[in-house]
Amino acid sequence: MTHLSESIEAALTRRDLLPSATSLLWVVFLFAAALALTNLYAAPISAALGAHGNLGFIIFFGTTALAVVLPLFSNLPLVPFAVLLWGPWPTALILLLGWVAGAVLSFEMARHMQTQMLKRFPKVARYAQIDRLIRPQHHVWSLVLLRMTFPVDILSYVLGLFSRKTSVLDNALSTAIGGAPFALLFAFFPALPIGLQALVFGASGLVFGLYVMWALRHPH
Repeated sequence: MTHLSESIEAALTRRDLLPSATSLLWVVFLFAAALALTNLYAAPISAALGAHGNLGFIIFFGTTALAVVLPLFSNLPLVPFAVLLWGPWPTALILLLGWVAGAVLSFEMARHMQTQMLKRFPKVARYAQIDRLIRPQHHVWSLVLLRMTFPVDILSYVLGLFSRKTSVLDNALSTAIGGAPFALLFAFFPALPIGLQALVFGASGLVFGLYVMWALRHPH
């Protein structure tokens, strides 16, 4: 898998990576704000949400799927409220199911609306050689690795548009495998003690800084 990782790294440049990093920073800020709000006002928020549990499920699942379909949208700031309402495990499951549903919908839209999408977003054509990053002997794991390194907000669209090696089932399975650790991380994070949350945020900030520095050194 080392050669696969190196080939993906060589294919991506800072114009691919930095916009995703900027979006991630903004989402983390909103997530932190929602986390602080739920910590300060847990009882009244829980009471208010508990009166509308079914509607809350529909909204949370729907916005989770929509966040995959609309690359500039994210519902992660809603996660602390979902954890307050249902707990970490159900929240993680809903997140993962929503991501899979959104990935399937994005993939199918790209498959059936290729001409319209390429006219509307011509810059996406630079990913037309996506299949060279997918190793036949490690097909699903190649897709999982892509989800860890590629601009994930558009990956399902790119696969639907250009990958003839990938089926909708491959896309859904790799989304489930690649997304599971993140679903658990986001869902269990609000349940951690505040001191541990601060430690994780600090470590994440360090990793984020190193990521940006690495991206800036790849200007090709």
